[in-house]
Amino acid sequence: MQTRKAVPDRTLQAVAQHMTRLDVSGLPRNYELFYEAHAGVDPGLRREVLALGVSPAQTTIDDIGIRYQLPSFVACAMPTSRDGDIRLLSGLRDQMTSGVEQKKGFTRVLESVARSLREDHNAGPGDILAEIEFLSVSLSDAVVAETELEALLRAGANQLAKAEKDAASARAVMLRDRLTGLPNHAAFVARLEALFTPGAENRETALFLVAIADIGALADTYGEATANRILKKTASIFRRTIKKNDFVARIGKGEFAFLFRDVNRDSLRPIADRLTAAIADNLVFATSDGSSGVELLVGAALSADAISPQQLRQLAVNAAETSVRGGVRTSLAGTR
Repeated sequence: MQTRKAVPDRTLQAVAQHMTRLDVSGLPRNYELFYEAHAGVDPGLRREVLALGVSPAQTTIDDIGIRYQLPSFVACAMPTSRDGDIRLLSGLRDQMTSGVEQKKGFTRVLESVARSLREDHNAGPGDILAEIEFLSVSLSDAVVAETELEALLRAGANQLAKAEKDAASARAVMLRDRLTGLPNHAAFVARLEALFTPGAENRETALFLVAIADIGALADTYGEATANRILKKTASIFRRTIKKNDFVARIGKGEFAFLFRDVNRDSLRPIADRLTAAIADNLVFATSDGSSGVELLVGAALSADAISPQQLRQLAVNAAETSVRGGVRTSLAGTR
């Protein structure tokens, strides 16, 4: 949805210079860490990154990234296979096999004692007590084995539950925008693709692409921290404008995507007007030369007009570009 030549991102330049000065490896996740630090999203993260010495160990950098739940670092920390779970289940299987054998052994001892008592008519009290003692020892061994198996099964179940919880938490981090807390681009793509999967309940759905006009220029003029505050406020306003079954995500620097369910063509303009009015009424920031607001670029398309996620998205992009060419920056250019 870019409509003008982007203003050079000074934060990216500062990140590259900082990493070069510290001799930090040019891994994508390291760029993410230093960018988040320089963008000033989290003061604690910024302090830790600025405190790094020359040639910091990658493990130190990874520890910071994981501690602050940056998606790239969380992804690297996630297990790439289920080898640990397989080993756990294999061990439990072996333990269960051992427990079954223990029970079979006790059953054989019980049958042997019963047969002996039935067939030995000359057995005295001492012989019977000896048989009972033998049976008691066997039963004790079986109970111990059963108790150990129960403990192992409980521990294994807890371990598997924790692994699933950790994986779910990691997936949540991977699908959340760190700055605004909204779903991110990956979450949006997954939701968009779900509309076109075979058998999906694809009722009338509208895709709205909304961009803050000149967000790069705002950051360049007033600073990255101010731009971030604008983005966070915008996200908060947008979150309040959607209903339970609707969806909003931040998909770019100043770009947001909405999916509205049960929307027809006549509803497109009222929705666009509602979004722009919400920003106009609630988002004003102070500048050195007075108060200022932001403008929105809006484009929308209906799922009924597309046969794929890519086509639906392109229709919305085309609509937004048409509105800009027409000189209308805050109104809807709907599909026809």
